[in-house]
Amino acid sequence: MRQSKRKFLTQKPVRRPKLRNVIRWGLYAVCIFLAFVTANGGDFTKPLLLIPIALCISSVSGTVVSGGIGILCGLLLDISCGTLAGYHGILLFLICLAVSCMYDRLLLQRFWNLIWLTAVAAFVVTGFDFVFQYAIWGYHQVSQLYLHHTLPCLAYTVISSMICYPVFSLIHRFLLPKRRRTIEKKLKPMEETA
Repeated sequence: MRQSKRKFLTQKPVRRPKLRNVIRWGLYAVCIFLAFVTANGGDFTKPLLLIPIALCISSVSGTVVSGGIGILCGLLLDISCGTLAGYHGILLFLICLAVSCMYDRLLLQRFWNLIWLTAVAAFVVTGFDFVFQYAIWGYHQVSQLYLHHTLPCLAYTVISSMICYPVFSLIHRFLLPKRRRTIEKKLKPMEETA
């Protein structure tokens, strides 16, 4: 009886994970909405904020959630870029699934990991846009379009990810349930699949 009282008194109070999840997903929705609004304003050379936001959310989520976020952000990117519906959705779906699997198996939550992944994802998305919208149609001076519009868009996206990551890091630090990742936990799923 005495030991059970001790255990009861030493237990930490139960936190409200549902409230934290609601606040976290509300902040995600606000960030996605603001990124969508900025993608629809201004000229053609602007950062694609939906890419680093989708990658930040995918880095801490499971494969199903990250795939859904990739589809949502991709469809919003389709609307803002005026491309065929589902074009960016499929690209970001595959990229977010790959990022989720990499963070689950190989990577830790570090600033430079997400910056490099954002650079690769932005290069793939802008590269496919350039190839399928301009290069295959044989327009004149396509290289000028790539140098003056596509590369600055890519650079702005990578620079903006340096701002997005600390914001999402704060959200994850205070509102995401704590998970300790160690080398042993990372290697265990790899050994089971081998």
